[in-house]
Amino acid sequence: MSAPADLRPAIRKLAARTNLSNVEISQALDAILGGSVSDSAIAAFLVALAMKGESAGEMMSILNSIKRHATTITPNVQGPLVDTCGTGGDSIRSFNISTAAAVVASAAGAQVAKHGNRSVSGVCGSADFLEHIGLDLNTPPSRVQSCIESIGIGFLFAPAFHPSMKSVANARKAIGIRTVFNMTGPLSNPCTNVAGQVIGVYEPSLIETFAEVCQGNVSEAIIVHAVDGFDELSNTCENDIVWVDSCRQQTKRIRLHPRVLGLRVAKPEQLVVNSKEESIKSTLQAICGKAPKEKEDIVVLNASAALAVGKVARDLKEGVEIARDAIKSGKAQGKLSQLIKNCGDVEKLREAEKKYL
Repeated sequence: MSAPADLRPAIRKLAARTNLSNVEISQALDAILGGSVSDSAIAAFLVALAMKGESAGEMMSILNSIKRHATTITPNVQGPLVDTCGTGGDSIRSFNISTAAAVVASAAGAQVAKHGNRSVSGVCGSADFLEHIGLDLNTPPSRVQSCIESIGIGFLFAPAFHPSMKSVANARKAIGIRTVFNMTGPLSNPCTNVAGQVIGVYEPSLIETFAEVCQGNVSEAIIVHAVDGFDELSNTCENDIVWVDSCRQQTKRIRLHPRVLGLRVAKPEQLVVNSKEESIKSTLQAICGKAPKEKEDIVVLNASAALAVGKVARDLKEGVEIARDAIKSGKAQGKLSQLIKNCGDVEKLREAEKKYL
């Protein structure tokens, strides 16, 4: 290991509420991810950065450092490769909406590289759900790439593709607050050619910051926050959306009500789960067309956004219709089966289907 890096100048600057330059923050992150910084110094750095408030420029520099230290793949696919990974942290105990939406979107024709992890703030993370139904989270990157290329979807388990993040695990656990890594996580997909993203954020103030970071980073991104707190597109209320089109250098701001897309308004309690098992059940039922209408609606709503940035649907309204058909026709259930068969134990999926469907 190299000599310990001195983060004190950067920490002092952050404590004075001063943004770090691209060079300063890149040097700090490279040292942190390279394992040459103590846990106490990492914790101080992250707390100081959070208290100052992370700028878009700082997030971009941190994101670039994370990507430099990642294990990357470049799937050869026709059409835009998309992801549906959000920040989490909305404190609402919903089922795994983004993973269900990713499977449904793939079944409807999108090329999906689903980036995810175990739960931090919620009941059940994407990795928790997929592991329970048979996915091997330690599937080699080359296998994940071939899965995306052959069936149109793969799951990129964050710890397997970002081994350097182990360097910050103890510090993050010790301080117990959201840090910049909660924000850069959804943007750090290990596929080098992700072109479209649907990103739910836990605070409305983050929408504009994420939009700025996404400009030029991906071809198209939909950043969302529901007015009642969901870090997803929600069928319970109006949704604030910033739609970034880097190719056209356009940014649209939308206030979207679910009724505009022909969806009934649900109550938040109809989407809440109380345990990991209940989350797994609801997520699997939503994919397989066995969920209550309210839960299916929020899945097709979020899948519609993935279909829009994936250039399968012209807009969100058409995306809702295409996603609904993918569930009703059984294509979504079939796509999930293909994913598990390629990267796991399909017998575990069959057992889960017998138990929950």
